[in-house]
Amino acid sequence: MKILKIYILKEFIPPYIGSMAFFTMLLLLERVMSFVRLVARGYADVFDLLVLIFYSIPPTLAITMPMSTLMGALISVSRLSHDSEITAMRASGIKLSSIFLSLYIAGFLIGGLSFYLTDRLVPVGNIKFRTLYQRLTIARPEVQVDSLSINELTSDVTLLVDEVDDKTGNLINVTIFERREGKNEKTITANRGWFLSTSTDAPYIVLRLIDGAITDPKDRHGGKFDSTAFGTLDMNIAVDYKEFKNVVKTPRDMSLSELTVSMAKLDFGTREYNTHVIEYHKKIAIPFACILFVFLGTPFAITRGRTGRGLGLGIGVLIIFLYYIFLLSIERVGKSGTINPALSMWLPNILFFFAGTVNLLRRSKA
Repeated sequence: MKILKIYILKEFIPPYIGSMAFFTMLLLLERVMSFVRLVARGYADVFDLLVLIFYSIPPTLAITMPMSTLMGALISVSRLSHDSEITAMRASGIKLSSIFLSLYIAGFLIGGLSFYLTDRLVPVGNIKFRTLYQRLTIARPEVQVDSLSINELTSDVTLLVDEVDDKTGNLINVTIFERREGKNEKTITANRGWFLSTSTDAPYIVLRLIDGAITDPKDRHGGKFDSTAFGTLDMNIAVDYKEFKNVVKTPRDMSLSELTVSMAKLDFGTREYNTHVIEYHKKIAIPFACILFVFLGTPFAITRGRTGRGLGLGIGVLIIFLYYIFLLSIERVGKSGTINPALSMWLPNILFFFAGTVNLLRRSKA
């Protein structure tokens, strides 16, 4: 049995590591693209890019570790089932629970590591990430400008944008309202524009506008005005808000002990209190899903005959999709107080555990 357990564990490790690498890179890809944009515009260097990615890894691993545990177990058991090794083990009188014991132990150990990561490293990573990101993007409004948005660049300048090009970051159909003391509000329109890179110490930011017009009213009613067309216009916008703000810890950035202290100061049943309760139990429930996924998924990977080699992948993707969709949906309900916020985080685990128990018993009798 000892040799058998080690053998099954060796089958589990390669697909687990492969799944971890795949899911982590997949979830980091979107963030990396936004970081690359900062480097391309001169707001950050390659070292800053690597540090941002480093700080993004702990919260990403907290999500991908349960996923990878499930996929590793399913792929390894599917392989054993496809080669009739599971059938041979059961024919020798070994129970399914004994066959999967090493996988349960692996899930437990990974869950413990995931819990430590979630409780200790994720809060630190989140705070350091947001602090660095703020330093790199401070006074860089183009980082926050979205399509169909109204942006108060300063107390005197308001920017309206119809669309932001995802590939270039260019602003499409730009309208700017510039308020001037003792004068009427000036309007500037342009077909497109973008922000030019300036030093973070510069007292202004530069917005380059292409193919537009300046409308300068001479009275409050707009009956008389001067209109000037331009091909290219560089607009210097004074920066009066370039200062660091202390990054405030959210419930997601707190450890279990910090959440406990914070909850004691809140009124029971409020949305803020419910959010703290949810984050508290999420830090335990999601790492617990590492062993839950092994318990739930392995019986599904047992196939009859020598067919269904790719069944493990399909089942794994389906279980992950259903679990996280259910978790996100029930989290919103828990924050509103419709159901107990603590129960909302454990309900997916309870239901999936029940489904895994029923499936294991059914497979054991088959």
